[in-house]
Amino acid sequence: MSGQQAPSAAARHALETLDLAIQGTRAYEREDLAERLSSARRLLSDSTVMVHVVGEFKQGKSSLVNALLMAPICPVDDDIATAVSTEVRYAEQVCASASFESLEGSGGAGWTEAIPPSQIATYASEAGNPGNCRRLRSVTVGIDRPLLSSGLMLVDTPGVGGLGSIHNAAALSTLPQSHAVLFVSDASQELTAPELRFLSTVQDLCPTVVMILSKIDLYPHWEQIRRLDLAHLDRRRIAIEMLPLSSEVRRLAARTSDQEMNNESGFPPLVSRLGAVVTDSERLALDAVVAHVLSAVDQLEIIARARRAALVDPEAVDALIGELTTAKQRADALRERSAKWQQLLQDGFSDIASDIDFDLRERSRTVLHEAEATISEGDPAKNWDEFEAWLRQRLAAEALENYAIFVRRAKEVAATVSEHFAVAEADVIGVCEVAAPVELIGGFAVDSKFVGRKAKGVGMAAFQKAYSGLLMFTMLTHLAALAIPAPFGLVGAVLMGRTGFVDERRRRLEQRRGEAKAAVRRLVDDFNLQVGKDSRDAVRHVQRELRSACADRVSELQRSASEALAAAQASVTDTKSASAQRERIDTDLVTLASLRVRMDDLAAHRRRTETPPAPANPPGAGSGPAAPPMPAASPQRVQS
Repeated sequence: MSGQQAPSAAARHALETLDLAIQGTRAYEREDLAERLSSARRLLSDSTVMVHVVGEFKQGKSSLVNALLMAPICPVDDDIATAVSTEVRYAEQVCASASFESLEGSGGAGWTEAIPPSQIATYASEAGNPGNCRRLRSVTVGIDRPLLSSGLMLVDTPGVGGLGSIHNAAALSTLPQSHAVLFVSDASQELTAPELRFLSTVQDLCPTVVMILSKIDLYPHWEQIRRLDLAHLDRRRIAIEMLPLSSEVRRLAARTSDQEMNNESGFPPLVSRLGAVVTDSERLALDAVVAHVLSAVDQLEIIARARRAALVDPEAVDALIGELTTAKQRADALRERSAKWQQLLQDGFSDIASDIDFDLRERSRTVLHEAEATISEGDPAKNWDEFEAWLRQRLAAEALENYAIFVRRAKEVAATVSEHFAVAEADVIGVCEVAAPVELIGGFAVDSKFVGRKAKGVGMAAFQKAYSGLLMFTMLTHLAALAIPAPFGLVGAVLMGRTGFVDERRRRLEQRRGEAKAAVRRLVDDFNLQVGKDSRDAVRHVQRELRSACADRVSELQRSASEALAAAQASVTDTKSASAQRERIDTDLVTLASLRVRMDDLAAHRRRTETPPAPANPPGAGSGPAAPPMPAASPQRVQS
């Protein structure tokens, strides 16, 4: 699926400068710097901008994607829910593919195969793929739309089971790599507590979140719902934009090429916002590239200036060597275990590991108490399937929130550590990319044998109680020589039999409750064991990756200081061809200065043309900026 637009002028300028910088580092035999700059080049060459579309099922997520692109890509029906993630990206020709998981225990990496676009619903929907029986990871669709041609990729997440489901949580575990999130909630009612809780979690995973108030054409009171939602968000301190819109009005506007109706649909502000997301993505990539190039130029200039200073002013070479020796000692000190960044890294991740483990256990204990209270109020044998699904959803939601806390804390530690290297945070922050361990929850076994167990012996217990009562009344009448009619004895026997029946049923119910609580405790124990281990492994993985990135940075600084010192010392002893050396060094410095000017010019131009971020909608504010004019052409050209 190719055919994306060529890089922008700023991106081309940055790529050309980056290539020149790579040549310079290799001319100075600095393969370490060349490797880092080559990695930075991928930030611009990979122009994919990922935007997740999330929300409860039946809120209009798939309709939103279809209306946005004016194409029936994602399956939409009253009885159909999206079963797996559907990725929609640019392609010159309509095409589709499905990515499959390998069989459990096979150790395979899965595979991808092309599918007919007409059968997308068969693979992506719950109706065609119930319970994801096809073992799909995702479905990818390619379509020719201008909105997608700049690299935008829309991800329609599963709606099966709602926000807390394992399907949904697993799809959302990659949100830290997403550039923006569109949260869809319809105008039928105000935001629910689970939705608000989910939005708070998403804010930790992705910095750009836009709420879509959908189906405003169906609910005349949508403005009141909007005000209530904004009040809920304000109380929770969730600062996000809100855009009300109607996918059906958008579809009708495209059919009739009615610009006024298209403006009423609310989609033009959303199209503008997505364009800003693409622009911001390129801006962040350019910022990172500028930081990488300037860092490499700084280190190369240290070596070149040291050589030139030793040649131009031999009398001051001793002072120069002393300064370079001090700089080398500072770089060497960064390698020691007692270095400040080492301590910050170790202490920061020790705190994270402790806090994350405590938070996970506290969350699981809360879920356990809620589950036991629910079991105590009813009969677990009657609604166990629904209860087990709820329990797994709750645990998946808690695992996702715990993961969000870890991602936020890891980024904070990375930012603190990177300050000691005078380098942009983007140099080292990328290591915080791990997936939430929510898929593990679906594999936990639950012993629910008590559900299908028949209640044998209840009638026998009632009969024994009744028979005992009959004997007791008969014996009493004989001992007391009372002429009590036999039917009265039978009434007593029946009453005692009924008491025995109720007592036995109560005893069996308490037994089922006890077995159900034991099964829940075992599930929660498995959750703490498996998810807790995965979380600790993730903490160690991110810590090692961050330590490795920092160590590479230290090695660069140490090597630059060592080579600058060696160059100064060599210039003192080698007096031959001093003028030729100075000329060559001057040429190198001019080249490095030109690279710096190109990067400064790029940064200055970007600051002049930078679009300020759109503010969150205050109560009573409009739904967004004015819509651009819509071309009166075919329906597929309406703001797509």
